[in-house]
Amino acid sequence: MFHPFSVTETLNIAWLILRKNIATIAVYALLAVILIIGSFFIIDIFIDYNIIIATICGFALLIGVSFIFLGFIKLVFQLIDKEYYDFEFKDIVPKLRMLLSYIILLVIVSTLAVLMENAVKKLEEGFLQNILGILVGIFFEFFFLFYFPICTCFVVDDECGPYESVVQSYRLIKGNFFKYFLLFIIIEAMVFIGSITVIGIVFVVPFVNILLVVAYRKLVYSHLDVDDDITETV
Repeated sequence: MFHPFSVTETLNIAWLILRKNIATIAVYALLAVILIIGSFFIIDIFIDYNIIIATICGFALLIGVSFIFLGFIKLVFQLIDKEYYDFEFKDIVPKLRMLLSYIILLVIVSTLAVLMENAVKKLEEGFLQNILGILVGIFFEFFFLFYFPICTCFVVDDECGPYESVVQSYRLIKGNFFKYFLLFIIIEAMVFIGSITVIGIVFVVPFVNILLVVAYRKLVYSHLDVDDDITETV
């Protein structure tokens, strides 16, 4: 039957997924942290040695972190769907198309943000420059925190390209904007509280990403006159 998007239900399902799969998620998160810290350590060695090598290492780090992040998102999708089938390690490895789409979207939006911020800085100092600077900052921060996670889900779940993922995300959220905005506020509060301690952030980051994947699936089902598989099986 049809299930409308519910913030409370989304929170409950995300918590159940985390609780039932805490060991799997913890192992993945631990390996990811080790790999990322190790990569930062290697880059730190080369950064003063050779700027070209350091730049290459920095780009490699971006690819590596993106790969790990997309792998986690794929893992969450598999954990949601494992009621229907078992999955193997290869099922959580991001495809090249996903990785390219994610990095291209990330680079395009980041570049636009930098260009617009620089354009504002070149304006004559005064009230207009300050207002435009604030508006540009809010717009891109809002996009990264509000729309970008859903774009990522489209990239992983539907293998959408950069532009298509943005369009699909807008259409998906449009009908449930205020409910999703409420979830967004809750997530921001969780991140703020979790960032107070290292243990808190280690717990909050995986849970927030699980929450966003569940929200994506719930939003998709809210637009379709079909059974809400997550609600029925988790």
